[in-house]
Amino acid sequence: MLKQTNSDSISNFFEDIFIIAKEKLNTLYTDCLILNTPTQEYEVISLIEYLEYEKLLSLFKATSFYQSSQDIRVAASICNKIYSWTTLPGVLALMTWAGIGLDASIDNVSFVLENGELKALHFHDLSRSVIYPQRLPIALPPNYSGKLVNSVEELHKFVFTGLFQNNINTVIDIIHSLTKLSKKTMWGNAVNASEGLYQDFSKCASPEAVKADYSVLFEQAYSLVMPGRNPLYNLVRTEEINEPGLPDKYTVRVTCCLYYLIPPHDEKCTNCPLLKPCERIAQIKQEMTEVE
Repeated sequence: MLKQTNSDSISNFFEDIFIIAKEKLNTLYTDCLILNTPTQEYEVISLIEYLEYEKLLSLFKATSFYQSSQDIRVAASICNKIYSWTTLPGVLALMTWAGIGLDASIDNVSFVLENGELKALHFHDLSRSVIYPQRLPIALPPNYSGKLVNSVEELHKFVFTGLFQNNINTVIDIIHSLTKLSKKTMWGNAVNASEGLYQDFSKCASPEAVKADYSVLFEQAYSLVMPGRNPLYNLVRTEEINEPGLPDKYTVRVTCCLYYLIPPHDEKCTNCPLLKPCERIAQIKQEMTEVE
């Protein structure tokens, strides 16, 4: 009975935090997280099941990316890109904004699907999470029974172990063994889904938290992201843009996601390394026009 009470206490507090998050953060970060039991309208698949070799391969082959290109590497890369955008933003946002360390290890998460496509990440057991109280937007309740950490370094180690060592890295190894898609391409997909978020985080999180987290994730060749060399390091570059009405600089990927290999072979992402500077400027202008 005590264990159930403790679990309820943790879930209730996380729900309080999540309500504030929905008010303060971009929906990009909250829509990809489900902390409660998903409603029956959605299909739910555990990450362990999703990553079964035959199932994953059949998922890749069923995509329009594969049907159009007939290249399993292209389908795997675009699916991995979507995977990164579903998995990384919410976990990193709660860490930087609120000091919440969700355990995104493969055995603790499921995907929620909508119309067969990845929609959000569901966490099975919130009691496995940690909190760094100094970043919380509200005070801890007196009876809070969850795990606390006493330093940013401890928070980083916990979050990155679950998110990168026990999730992203495992996924990349599996996809590489199935399709021979370059691991660097997939780590580039992970950076693509996370590096640019920190400029947005600066609107809601403390400057100290944004700077500390960004540095460990992207600026250090060796950090707590992974044992050994940090695979997120040095996978983007800054390109100067000398064009009135546009930003002075633009962040460009070092690796291509292979989207351009989908017929008719004439589309590239705006941050693609294969774009010439003049092409990138034209594409940025086009995107700005569409937003207006």
